[in-house]
Amino acid sequence: MCDCGLNSSFALCCGRYLDSETPAPTPEALMRSRYSAFCRKNGQYLENTQDPQTRSPLDTKANNEWARGVEFINLEVRRSSEEGTKGVVEFVATFRDLATCQIHTHHEISRFRKQAGRWYFRDGKIQQPAQQPPVTNSSSAKDK
Repeated sequence: MCDCGLNSSFALCCGRYLDSETPAPTPEALMRSRYSAFCRKNGQYLENTQDPQTRSPLDTKANNEWARGVEFINLEVRRSSEEGTKGVVEFVATFRDLATCQIHTHHEISRFRKQAGRWYFRDGKIQQPAQQPPVTNSSSAKDK
């Protein structure tokens, strides 16, 4: 099974994008292949698929360092859309921090842009977990 969670071999799924010049055909395919690149510590692919307008050498270095310290467990794509040259993918990635062995989730809504026939990751907005209401004592004074 591919790193991205689809029921296909890596070679037939994300591998064809990571290992060749074949561009990912949709924003979701690009996002899944980028997840696989994180799993395989392929920072060059992450850099190559970052929108040139938003690419930063500091981001590339930080991504590479971070990916070396985690083990990826699961990818859940919640929604995906494209309209013209713009795309959006919402996903949740689950990973283990190798230093602390703690499990974390990364929930993001990513934006993509198509330029010259290729999709690029533009940016992402991290989604915060829903706030839980404070726990209160449900009994009133008259119940006591």
